[in-house]
Amino acid sequence: MRRLPFVLCLIVAACSRAPEASFDGAGADAPAKVVEHGARLSRVLGCTGCHGPTLQGSLMAPGRPLDGPLYASNLTLVLGHYSDRQLDAIIRSGLHPSRRNLWGMPSQVFQFLSSPDYKALVAFLRTIKPSGRPEPLPRLDKIDRQRIAAGAAHTAAQLVDQFKQHQPPDLGSRYRLGRYIASVTCEGCHGSNLAGDPNNRAPDLAIVGAYGHDDFMRLMTQGIGAGGRTLDPMMTYAARGRFSHLTPSEREALYAYLKARATAAQ
Repeated sequence: MRRLPFVLCLIVAACSRAPEASFDGAGADAPAKVVEHGARLSRVLGCTGCHGPTLQGSLMAPGRPLDGPLYASNLTLVLGHYSDRQLDAIIRSGLHPSRRNLWGMPSQVFQFLSSPDYKALVAFLRTIKPSGRPEPLPRLDKIDRQRIAAGAAHTAAQLVDQFKQHQPPDLGSRYRLGRYIASVTCEGCHGSNLAGDPNNRAPDLAIVGAYGHDDFMRLMTQGIGAGGRTLDPMMTYAARGRFSHLTPSEREALYAYLKARATAAQ
């Protein structure tokens, strides 16, 4: 009986824990709706951006001569070879069942996916029929190895650990969804705490403090900067190919969080 107050405290703490943030549509029960939600997330999260619109694989960053050939695999052909546990390790931990290292996989942000969103994404991926041809494995050149030795390049698993320790500020329940969306999308280019990443030519997202509502919405759907300013092509590509698939309420939540973060940093 002496332990009863302690047990009650644990129960109250569990019941009062903040609900898990998820993208709109994550609460779907019907299998078809779950798959539909996962299909949208495959665009929002950039799966189709790296692995191609049909997920048959692609050569990533072909215009960057400093990189050795880095191919995003043909998911339609490889997914069937992985168990759910192996797929989870690849997506959320950056650990491949057979390769020594995994490069380019944004597991550092996917580790923060909510359970409903992750399950929907996998449900969609499991519906894809095999097609196309296999893509070559990544091949590191001399410059790649020099960057790795200098600590300028990291494996997916290494980035998972780094990002886990440095997350953007928690500004309360009002901004929970916006912070979540920023964590699983914006962090991939702008860094674990959204303070910018010069390697990606990505600025601190405190810059959103200078964006009015309409300018931000145009940025996220058309890739056009405030005042019509031309942005880095990567942002324009991400806006049109990924963020345009956010729902209006998701874009509103992201804007609210990034504005609040910018204000808090002043």
